[in-house]
Amino acid sequence: MRPGRILPTIALAAITMHSIPQAASLRLATWNLQHLTEESGAGCRPRQSNDYRELRRTLQRSEADIIAFQEVENAQAATRIFDPQRYWVEISNRPAARHRRHCRKRRTAALTEQHTGFAISKTALGKLGMSYRRLPDFTDLGIAGLRWGTQIALRSPDKASKPLRLLSVHLKSGCAYNPLSGSTRRYACRMLIRQRGILAAWIDERAESDERFAILGDFNRQLDQPRDQFWREIDDGETCDRQRHPTLGSVCTKGSARANRLADLILANAGTPFPFPRNPRYPYAIDHLVLDADSAGRLVDGSYKALDYGDADRTPSDHHLISIDLRF
Repeated sequence: MRPGRILPTIALAAITMHSIPQAASLRLATWNLQHLTEESGAGCRPRQSNDYRELRRTLQRSEADIIAFQEVENAQAATRIFDPQRYWVEISNRPAARHRRHCRKRRTAALTEQHTGFAISKTALGKLGMSYRRLPDFTDLGIAGLRWGTQIALRSPDKASKPLRLLSVHLKSGCAYNPLSGSTRRYACRMLIRQRGILAAWIDERAESDERFAILGDFNRQLDQPRDQFWREIDDGETCDRQRHPTLGSVCTKGSARANRLADLILANAGTPFPFPRNPRYPYAIDHLVLDADSAGRLVDGSYKALDYGDADRTPSDHHLISIDLRF
């Protein structure tokens, strides 16, 4: 394994095609919306109308075109932030849990469903003459009832240009910076180790198929901490013949590893200090934007942003929207 490269600071729908303006770009973002519910006052993070309004203001300030979101109860909850007149909303089809658990900090309330998904600006895609296609959910990530990934494919009007597959993820919490080797006593780390192997297999499949991709979401892991074991495993610059493994998610069969340029990943926020760390001892992000090597060539230098909420005493989510710009 070798450390990943670090950059300097740096959905079932079709629309009418137009020529792409020179140097046009899309702003891709990821945003964990912390227990966003359809009904006001419900769930583990009860909100009232002004809270939803604050989230909408944050979205407007971000000027994001495609947002991978996490922790959203259902499509109706998403549309309270993403106006259906302006956005297409795609959300995972993970079935509802049979038993609803109580919130840890609000014992009188029940935990609502947590889905990943995408909000896609109709105007932005229209200006670029682009379209998108909804792909099947990445259900393999949902081990032990965990969250599924949502996938879409972006298509440009240039038929010679390959689609860009986007994956919205929300991985297991509770193992943000612990060493993964030797941490198997922790349930959260065991689950994250399995998801790491499953995600590595997904990356290898994309790279072997010569497919461009971006993984956006809440990894619940500080991938840009020095020598992070999760990052080194998925960013090895190689593909291999993988087989499922009960504790590691997937493993390479012996002697099958081979170099592949698309598997040489880019962590878009690496090298950029995260301005809103939860723990000053570990001042790194857990939300990330990961690109294959070719897609990284579309990155607009210096476009990575972590958006504040304007009022330090009033944060409508415990995560911050982060974004990058990609040229098309």
